[in-house]
Formats: sequence, structure tokens, C-alpha cells
Amino acid sequence: MSFGMTALIDMAFLLITFFIMSLRLGQEGEQLVELPRADQAVAERDARVELLVVNVTANGGYLVAGSQRSLSEIQRLLDARVSPGKRFELIVRGDRRAPFTSVRKILRLAAERGVRSVSLAALQLPEEEP
Repeated sequence: MSFGMTALIDMAFLLITFFIMSLRLGQEGEQLVELPRADQAVAERDARVELLVVNVTANGGYLVAGSQRSLSEIQRLLDARVSPGKRFELIVRGDRRAPFTSVRKILRLAAERGVRSVSLAALQLPEEEP
């Protein structure tokens, strides 16, 4: 009994390709952004709400889903998601070293596009023991 090695190798490469393509190499909340610290932070999110996470990098650039985006591209993303009756939230993750003007541009754009729910991400400070 002889097995065709070509078929086995093809199947192995197909499986490897499938897993590589389906793997998200960077989670949205794990981008290279150093968040500012906050006294209070909200950890829970409603799973039924569509989220758009915009990361503001230390140099003032914008990342969405790991890709560099311009303000006009982010505007198109917001326009595609904002509609009456649709639950949508924008999360802005600004690097603590980022110029605030970059964060303000995103907040202004969200207000102009009619986004009703905007959150700023921050790290919660550890509680001090008495």
C-alpha cells in the first residue's frame, strides 16, 4: 500500500494557509499604543453593539484594524456604520504621548458624523491599599 506524498503535502500546505489566513496577528486592543492611566475605567461592553476602534499613535497617526488610515478613510468607515436604529460605538485609543490635536480631530469627526457613543480608552490605576 502506497500513499501519495504529493496529496499529503498539498493538504498540509492548505491547512497551514488556512490557519495563517484566519489568524488575526494583532488584536484590536493590543496595538502598539501606550494608554494613559485613569482612576476609573469601564471594562464591560455590550456584545450587540458594533465597535470601531481607532488607535492614535504616538506620532499622531491613525490605525484601524492594524492598518494606517487617513481621516477621510475613517470618515468613510464612520459613515458606513452610523445609521438610525443601529447600535454603534467608537472607541478611541490614544497613545499617552500622542498630540491631543490628533485625538480631537477624531472626536470632532465623530460628532460631525452623528456618532452617539464615543469612549476614550485608558488603563485603570491599581487601587492603593490603606
